Amino acid sequence: MNKRLISSLLIPVTFLFSFTLSGFTFPESSDKERAAWPLPPEETRISYVMTIEKPKDIGIKKSFFKRVVEIFTGKEPEPKIHRPSGVISDGNGKVYVSDTGLQVIHVFDYKNKLYKQIFKLQNEPPPGRLLSPIGLALDKEENLYVSDSILKKVFVFDKTGKLLYSIGSKGEFGRPTGLALETSGKRLYIADTGNHKIWVYNIIEKSISSFGERGGAHGKFNFPTHMAVDSKGDIYITDALNFRVQVFNPEGKFVEAIGKLGNTIGTFSKPKGVGIDSEGNIYVVDNLYDTVQVFNRKGELLMNFGTHGGGKEGLWLPNGLYIDKDNYIFIADTYNERVQVFRYLR
Repeated sequence: MNKRLISSLLIPVTFLFSFTLSGFTFPESSDKERAAWPLPPEETRISYVMTIEKPKDIGIKKSFFKRVVEIFTGKEPEPKIHRPSGVISDGNGKVYVSDTGLQVIHVFDYKNKLYKQIFKLQNEPPPGRLLSPIGLALDKEENLYVSDSILKKVFVFDKTGKLLYSIGSKGEFGRPTGLALETSGKRLYIADTGNHKIWVYNIIEKSISSFGERGGAHGKFNFPTHMAVDSKGDIYITDALNFRVQVFNPEGKFVEAIGKLGNTIGTFSKPKGVGIDSEGNIYVVDNLYDTVQVFNRKGELLMNFGTHGGGKEGLWLPNGLYIDKDNYIFIADTYNERVQVFRYLR
């Protein structure tokens, strides 16, 4: 099976090219040979922006006091992403990364040049910390929702990193993974990979319901993993071992399915993260092909970007994907131990 897919534009796209963004702007790569897709002579639609591996990558430096202390105590190793699974951004320069290897959430605050880790579970029973953080979601108050596939709960932290509460009673979740918030912020969708269903948690009423069961028919799942919600409130769910993305309306009713099993571009071998840009285009990570495929709302393939490797354009067993309001594309590049940031150029 050929793992190398050629980036190309397959369907004419009527996007207008623009560098102007309405919110926070990350610095562009200064490399004259910056990675971009599709290949010339087609007009660039996706451009590489930056790589995040450690605090230094967003301009965070050790304080003078810290450097003086290290003269006597020895240098402390700089924190570094180890096994990223999920990623999300607040759209204002702050990037959250779930790291199953280090069992923490990395918080990179580019705007304020700050870095911290979230992992403590205050007032929870032992071990009192995250064990396998996977999915991430953020609400308008900057509360952070984190699924833990080993502890089988979803934990909710405030913007300071303090645990507010947890979701999930004993034996309720099989293996909670992907998370997504409804556009109004009232409902949290939880992908239960182990139980082959989607839980719907009402944040206001503190109640929970579900839809889906194991199977291959429309509306059924075979190991659902990642999710995204578009501007209309429709839910896009990676149905991993049915090799497709299923779309549901806000009430959990099936709308359509995108993709099928295959070994060529336009089909899926190991679909993972999913995201929606401001034009409604659908981005799906293929973990085996080390690429991201882009479809329109009709399910027609537009292009793909990324290739196997470790350079600017490289991905190695990528996992989660998130697209913010300004069309920055964040990818958890798992085996390269980093987050790759790209941008869709409207």
